[in-house]
Formats: sequence, structure tokens, C-alpha cells
Amino acid sequence: MKVMKKTHWTLSLLLICSLVLSACGSSGGSDSSSNGGKGGKKTQVRIMTRLSGSDLKSKAFNELLDKFKKENPDIEVVNESVNDETSYNNKFKTAVATGNVPNIWMNYGGQSFKVYAENIAMDLQPVLDEDKAWSGAFKPLFSGWQYSDIQGTFAVPMEDSSVAIYYNKDLFKKAGVEPPKTIEEMTALVEPFKKIGAVPMLMGDKENFRGGHLINNLSFKRFGFQKTEDLISRKAKWNDPDMFQLFQLMKDWQSAGVLGDNIVTLDSNGTTAQFLAGKSAMLFEGNWAISQLSSSDMADQIGVIPFPYFADHPENKDVWFGTAGGYSVSKSISGAEKDATIKLLKYLTNEDAFKYFAQATKGGTYPVNVELDSSQIDPVTKEYMEAQKSAKTFLSEIETYDNIPSLQDKLRSEIQGMFAGASPQQTADNVQKVVDSNH
Repeated sequence: MKVMKKTHWTLSLLLICSLVLSACGSSGGSDSSSNGGKGGKKTQVRIMTRLSGSDLKSKAFNELLDKFKKENPDIEVVNESVNDETSYNNKFKTAVATGNVPNIWMNYGGQSFKVYAENIAMDLQPVLDEDKAWSGAFKPLFSGWQYSDIQGTFAVPMEDSSVAIYYNKDLFKKAGVEPPKTIEEMTALVEPFKKIGAVPMLMGDKENFRGGHLINNLSFKRFGFQKTEDLISRKAKWNDPDMFQLFQLMKDWQSAGVLGDNIVTLDSNGTTAQFLAGKSAMLFEGNWAISQLSSSDMADQIGVIPFPYFADHPENKDVWFGTAGGYSVSKSISGAEKDATIKLLKYLTNEDAFKYFAQATKGGTYPVNVELDSSQIDPVTKEYMEAQKSAKTFLSEIETYDNIPSLQDKLRSEIQGMFAGASPQQTADNVQKVVDSNH
């Protein structure tokens, strides 16, 4: 890759300042851990995830933390989790800027995480190597936290994430159409569903990540991984004819009514609510939604299909948008605080923990190979697992392979701007400007 870019340096400087602050004892976590286990004081471990909602998975997570606390009365666990993605990202950036990074935090790795791997994340490879009984159960999902020019592994998987399409079987039956297999079939669904008061696939991009997920899916189904490689090596551009046609397709879907009329003002929770209310025939969502959908009254009527493929590119039919979320650990900790942190890390990522998640949520997919009783799995999980059998390759977002930290935010905000009225060409040009400005 080219020389580290301006924004990259800015973030690195921020991280260096945060490390200085930590060294000066300004971190509450370090202060509290220094007395851990002595004189009756507890060792404090702070953890920050996105498992803080009212869904079954978040509830199970909190139950596991409570169990850990009871089993380890000498450890105080401070749960700083935030459900909303934007709020979570802002909170973590603030923690970095103030030198107050949690002991354990959730992230998705990739190139955007590299600066954290270089500065604040602990190399967990020695921890993995010394406990094969624990580490041997993981699926091969570590690549997002491993780098060719940095030795180490900087997170362990805590979830496997992939995105599919959930559909309402009853609505498709009423409309007299079949779930789409190809991209070309999407627009043809508008009129049949309009007649029964629904839209094909309502999309809310208020938090602005859904548009990013959509263009990544389209790119993978059109070009496989090749376009990603060309974009990050600068052989291709975000405003070249290949990528422009994908932005244009998204705009065409919006104009045709495939995605509904309130894309920019509707958030993710609202989108799911509309799907469960029978106003949207499909829900473009990740496997993290399984627990919520399976607890709904219409769980038995929810089917799952892979994201459609381009009819003239069947070779990419079985490429899925997916990756793993993981737990990283602050490398600034040591002694009793480090021991307590690693203890909690293993507790939350061993086979028993994921079995607990599966039983509590009656399903779900996990980053370890867990044998589940099929009679105890919810119908949505069964549908998801069946659809996922077709997957041959999982690809993370294009931006995660790139070395420009601001690219993901810019791409998502520009797509949101396109849904608000900007042209596809303007959108593609503005994204490419970010790349050009970092050369």
C-alpha cells in the first residue's frame, strides 16, 4: 500500500495521545485495576459491545455477564454496551481520544482496524496458542484481525455476521409471485405488491449503513472479489463505469419503488417493524435479526433467501456478504486486570457460552462449531441455515480491505445523500475524491 495517508496519521496521533494519557494514569480502568484483588477490592473489567437492546441475544449476553459475576465475585464487570451502530462508533472514538479504551471491545476488523492493531489492541495469538481446548473450537474467522506486515491476531470471533433477505411467505402468496433469484426480478415485484398495499423490500438508511451494505452486496454479486482487489490497489475507481452502474441501479430501485419512499428518514428498527407489520414483503438484514424475527408472531411465515445474483454473472451466485465480529483487548492492561480480562474473554467465547446463546435465543449462527438440538431451533434459524448452505465465499465490506479509514463513513454518507436527491454520478465522483485526496 501507499504511504500512510493524512487521515491515517491524524488517527494515529490521536491514539498516541491517548496512550500518553493512559500512561499518566488518567484512565479509570487502569486505576481501578491497580488495586484489583487486594484488600477486598475488585478487579474492574470494562466491556463495550452492541448487545444492549431488548432482543433475546442482548438479554442472553447480560445473563452471561451476571453468571460470570456470581462465579467471580472478585471481578467487577462494567458493561458499557451501546446498541446503535453510530452511537457505538462515536462512543468508542471518544474513548480512544480520551485514553479510556475499554478492556474488551467489539469490532469487525479489516484495514480500518489496522491502526488500532498497531497501537491499542493486544496480540491475542499467545493466548490462543496456550489454550487449544478453547481456541480449537473457533471456525477460521480470524483473517479480519491478521495483517501481513504486523505479527499477531488482534481479536477473537464473538459472532459470525452475514446478510440475507428474509421474506414474508404469506405476502408472496397473496401477490402471486415467487421470491426473487436474480437482480433483474426485483423491479418486477413492485406492481404485484403495490396491489396488496406493500413494497417489495422496504429499506431504511437513516443510520446510513444500510446503503453501504447494499452496494457491497451488488458489487460482490457482479464482480466477486476482483473489483474489491482492483479498488484497493487503485486499478479501479469508484466512479468508473462498473461502479457507476451499481450506484445507478440503487437509484433506479428507489425510483421504481422497490425500496419504499422513506429511505432517508426510516431507521433500521422501523424497517423491521414495517416488515413484521406486513408492509414490506422482504427485509434486507443480517443474521443478527434472527432472534427478533423468531420471537415475532409471524416467525413461521418467514423464509430466507440469499441476496439475488445478476443473471449474466451466475459465477458469483454463491458469494455472500459476511464477516465476523470479534472482541479485542486493550494492550495497556497487565497483572490482575489482564488475567481478569482474559478470563471474561474466554467465558464469553467458549462453546458453552454459544450453546447458552443458542438455547436462550432458540437459534442463531455462531463462530464456533456447536451441535444444536434441531427440535430447539426456531423456524427462522432453520430457514437461515438452509439458505446459507449455498454460500461458498464470505466477503467483508470493500472498505474494510482499504487503508483509508474515512472511506466507509464517506461511502455511506454519500449513498445516503444519493437517496436524498444527489445523482449517482455525483455520488460516485465524491467517493472517488476521498480516494484521490489520500494519494
